Amino acid sequence: MLKPKKKITQKEIQRDPFLESVDSAQAHLEHNKKLYSRIGIGILAIVVGFTVLTNKNKEHTSKGVTSLSKALVALDQEDLTNAKFQLETVVNDYSGTNPAIESGFFLGKIYFDEGDFNQASSHLNNFISLGKNKMLLAASARMLADIEVQNGNIDEAIRIIRIAIKKTSLANQKNSLILDEAALLISNGNVDNARQKIQMVLEVENLPSSQKQDAEILLGRLTS
Repeated sequence: MLKPKKKITQKEIQRDPFLESVDSAQAHLEHNKKLYSRIGIGILAIVVGFTVLTNKNKEHTSKGVTSLSKALVALDQEDLTNAKFQLETVVNDYSGTNPAIESGFFLGKIYFDEGDFNQASSHLNNFISLGKNKMLLAASARMLADIEVQNGNIDEAIRIIRIAIKKTSLANQKNSLILDEAALLISNGNVDNARQKIQMVLEVENLPSSQKQDAEILLGRLTS
């Protein structure tokens, strides 16, 4: 059972470097609410091409892809009740297929938004373990890490982010996750390690300006 959230004063918020990072992650997830569903819709063709060829039960997998497509359309239209029902159907009826694993991410996101962190953690952990869609990996890790931070488990949050860093092959996601790890390390008092992570990102060639700015902000907190 999750512990009740601690009441945080404005003064405490100003002192805690990770709270701003959590707020930023939450804002990112909220701002891109539709983006993740559209990413899922966009990769359906790839999922079909891959899973239908590799799964022994091609018809079973194909039906799962079709059901997932309908669920994502409902999610994009913010019909959450219908989307949740359809996603749960895919998870239960097409267990072990890529469509079922993908559905777990979107179910986890819905439960996370609703504050049902037990259900969210179950689906998101399963996705991180089995999911092949690297574009959704960072979002899964951030939600799980946020749940652990709210429960006072910063070490576990760091562990989750590190797993995602090792799993992702996308440079932008890796750099962003490293900065998330640095923010957690600062919050945990591990300043030297955090500085190394930040400098690692700043040394990346052609680093996007947004990530450079995030890194410099974190670096500024270490010297303030």
